[in-house]
Amino acid sequence: MSEQSPPRSTRKISKRSEPRTLLKFVEELSWLLSSYDDLDFRALGNLSVEFDRTQRATLNITNHSTRRLPTAQLLVGTLPGLLRDESLFPANEDIVEFALMTLDISIPRWQKKSRYELIGHIVCNTDLANEEKLNRLVKILDGVMSDKGDIRKNLAEQRRSGLSWNEVIQRLLKTV
Repeated sequence: MSEQSPPRSTRKISKRSEPRTLLKFVEELSWLLSSYDDLDFRALGNLSVEFDRTQRATLNITNHSTRRLPTAQLLVGTLPGLLRDESLFPANEDIVEFALMTLDISIPRWQKKSRYELIGHIVCNTDLANEEKLNRLVKILDGVMSDKGDIRKNLAEQRRSGLSWNEVIQRLLKTV
């Protein structure tokens, strides 16, 4: 015996058209419309265009951020630990100079900010930095962070001897 599935209902679902239901709908719709009497209903036509434009702008921002994510993400994870090192950055001015020289990040009114505010500003703006500068800094930091401390000590000595961050970075780039 072959098993047959029960016959499917080919009956169309009909829409409700009872006068009482329609009257109730119109009453509720008129109540809803009157509660929003200050709404410009003509603007509803532009709503979909505006929504589409906003969605595209959000998509462009997301695509821009995810393209550079690995480099920026590496720096965001590495920079706080490096910038907190007081042997490399004894003063807030050193942090500000480093940010400007390596990432072109200027920090407005930096004199009035704490060390951690400066670090936060740099970390939050790392993604906006020039791609070439990001890659160069990653290359330098890779050597600094993977080293057992010799490069880090050398950096601290160079800074104490009076070299600017620009000079220190140029020397590091020659060795890396």
